[in-house]
Amino acid sequence: MTPKPTATQQRYLDLRLGLMLHFGINTYYGKEWSDGTLSPTRFNPDKLNTDTWCASAAAAGMKLVTLTAKHHDGFCLWPSRHTDYNVLASPCKRDVVGELAESCRKYGLKLALYYSLWDRRQDTGDDSAYADFMLGQLEELFTRYGEITMLWFDGVWFKLTDHTPSLDEMENIHKLFPGAQVEEFLAAWRTVGRRRWHFERIYEQVKAWQPDCLVMNNTTTEFPGIPLFPVDVRAGEKAVSLGEDQKIWEIEGTQRYLPLQIETTLSKWGPPGPFANGGWFWHEGDHSCASIEELLSWVKKAETLDAMLLLNSGVMASGELRPEDLAVHRALGEASARGPRTSGA
Repeated sequence: MTPKPTATQQRYLDLRLGLMLHFGINTYYGKEWSDGTLSPTRFNPDKLNTDTWCASAAAAGMKLVTLTAKHHDGFCLWPSRHTDYNVLASPCKRDVVGELAESCRKYGLKLALYYSLWDRRQDTGDDSAYADFMLGQLEELFTRYGEITMLWFDGVWFKLTDHTPSLDEMENIHKLFPGAQVEEFLAAWRTVGRRRWHFERIYEQVKAWQPDCLVMNNTTTEFPGIPLFPVDVRAGEKAVSLGEDQKIWEIEGTQRYLPLQIETTLSKWGPPGPFANGGWFWHEGDHSCASIEELLSWVKKAETLDAMLLLNSGVMASGELRPEDLAVHRALGEASARGPRTSGA
């Protein structure tokens, strides 16, 4: 029998459109990635109001908000008792995750969280001890803030092999196995990576806390496919030009239905800006933004591929969304209200 979406997967796909928010210590230093050494004293969003994030998402017709609760640097947007590198060490001292959870409930939106497995401040190489650390933090997220619809893990590639790669190797990951095919990389993820991350243990515990929470891993744009397993959803970073999508995957001798989530940035800060096709975090001076025509074409593409679409905004240092993003959210909502979405119209 051909696998079909589970009821939980179908409910997620039915949401169709969501807002992703990159926000954290990187916001205050003009970084996309950092190494856990940046001082939290700059983290001070003096106009932070998560209601405004959710109001804009709802006006655009979005049904879900995803927040970077912890990026690769290890800085936590909630007061985690397992690290001192969190909001309590900043002038802000506000539980951003908690405030967003309340705002999502207020506006009828689902909450999803991004959590980086790779923690450049905390992970010392003791895989078992680090798994305990992660589970401690995840317990906080899953027991404090109510329903979490989807949990997005990132940084899976850091423990791709038994050799712990240097940062330079990680930034040039395709050179780790010269001549290897994509499937060889993915096979390594599903064997060595799964063991080193204690991933089955983590997945099972997430399901024990919240059985309907979907789990996803980001493979990065380098290697489309299935990274660590088990997962419930596949990532499609910047996959708005994808022509077709494979839904049925044979993993460990069993066929499984794994739906696609597409994530892309509203920022288009390419040349002469510093990024090839847009930044995930906010950067001062970046006023680029995808047009409403582009957004409508992406929405249509996601519908064609039966995929969830997340539109990313980098929250500004003030804690507000960029005016450019707010404007295009309004335009998207107005276009939706006028009738069926069509590409480029």
